[in-house]
Amino acid sequence: MLLLVCGCSVDKSAEQFADSFEVEEGYISIAHLRTMYQYAPRTLGEELWIKGVVVSSDRGGNVVRTVVIEDETGGIAVLVDSERLFAQLYQGDVVTLRCGGLTLGGVGGAVRLGGTPEGDDEVSYIAEDDFYSRILVDGHSDIAPSVHKLELKEVTPRYIGCLVCIDGVQFADSELGKMWCEEDLPTTRYLTDSEGRSIGVRTLPSATFADKQLPNGSGSITAILDYFGSEYQLMPITLLDVKLENVRFLTNFQ
Repeated sequence: MLLLVCGCSVDKSAEQFADSFEVEEGYISIAHLRTMYQYAPRTLGEELWIKGVVVSSDRGGNVVRTVVIEDETGGIAVLVDSERLFAQLYQGDVVTLRCGGLTLGGVGGAVRLGGTPEGDDEVSYIAEDDFYSRILVDGHSDIAPSVHKLELKEVTPRYIGCLVCIDGVQFADSELGKMWCEEDLPTTRYLTDSEGRSIGVRTLPSATFADKQLPNGSGSITAILDYFGSEYQLMPITLLDVKLENVRFLTNFQ
């Protein structure tokens, strides 16, 4: 039996977090956890633990009520009924999450970890107190979490739930002059590369940059990779992660 004790020295009202866990069987990888979802809600009766790095933040108002945890095998979004997660969990925190009693469910085609199903929803939001009793902050780094640097042609399901940096893109000509988000409606804008591949960028009305105009240059964007409906989507955290400042490139697919 392995006893894990919180070693975090950062003051973040840590009394909300679990003090320690008794881990009897060790950890499973996030990739393994995701494979346990078989297209129907599954409540985890056994005690399972995952360990990884927090790669999301709700500070920018776009990745909300969600903590995205990533390990070396992949990432997963954990649904939490809280609107100020950034006050307790920072990008770069190393955490252990006790998953027993939580539910794996599909939302828009991507696997999520959350509470028991409600109505037509395969998974619900975990109550804030329950979530904090399940998570242990093992340590904090002042270094930003590592990012998967990709081109659009390299995006695959392996990176869903991960922090990625997509290079060599610009917003499509049809998007220029628009805002990140239409008033009161979640909005998807499309980036394209020089060969005609595209990917959606999802912005919520609550995002701090929702009413800002889209940049018209080319470059890179760092965001959480998600999947909704039948397409990949990027969920940027703040505008600091958007580096579309170079001259627009010509497209060769027209």
